[in-house]
Amino acid sequence: MSPSLRACFALTLAAGLSLPLDARADALSDLKAALVRLQGQTPIKGQISVKSENRQNEGQDDARNDVGAAQVAFDDGPQGLRVTYPQPVLAKALQEDTAKDANPKASTPTATGLSGLAYQDVRQMTRAADGLLRTLNRATFKSERAEAWQGQAARVVSFDVPLRQPDKYVKKFSNLLEVWVAADGTPLAARQTQTISGRAMMVITFEMKSTEETHFTVVGERLVAVRRSSQSSGEGAGEKGRQSRQLQLDLAS
Repeated sequence: MSPSLRACFALTLAAGLSLPLDARADALSDLKAALVRLQGQTPIKGQISVKSENRQNEGQDDARNDVGAAQVAFDDGPQGLRVTYPQPVLAKALQEDTAKDANPKASTPTATGLSGLAYQDVRQMTRAADGLLRTLNRATFKSERAEAWQGQAARVVSFDVPLRQPDKYVKKFSNLLEVWVAADGTPLAARQTQTISGRAMMVITFEMKSTEETHFTVVGERLVAVRRSSQSSGEGAGEKGRQSRQLQLDLAS
């Protein structure tokens, strides 16, 4: 090897060694390994609250605005997942439903909130690694970039997530998932942006857009989603609407 080539090789090697470990690591492999590691059953308990708003046909005679707000207790560990509906919350929901029987326009925030807080929501918050890993297993890796998350050094791993089932009415579909990961692959946050448009029965066009953002924390050997917020909008068949929803998980000490 000539002196010039040896010098070039030495400089290249030195530059590589000077890079931080996280810049040379495989973020995708680190992320998947972390998700497998964080599927543990470390016991957790606390409260999960939901706030939602569903606006339909704003400015028109048939406009609707349904608001939801409720809170339930949970306990998750080796024995399984349990959700408790406090008696005062159940009584409030019954009171609202009874009032709505007399007045169809009566507001039912507690009843609406409880109906919008399903088992899958609670599971995805308390056992966040399970759902995220399933999504990655059917997604296609797109890119990786360095980008800080709330002042912490991080990498962003991006994926294209396919439509779950083919739909003949859907003409355009995109679903981008971005996951912010720490140096060891632990997820810090995720953002999913989805757009769907199409045509049904030749004359009805529709378009829907949604964005969901999730913040994570680690408790023992478990990945937990402490916040999940989403916004969506859509229009079709002469109607349009927009929705927002926020799930908050507060852990008991």
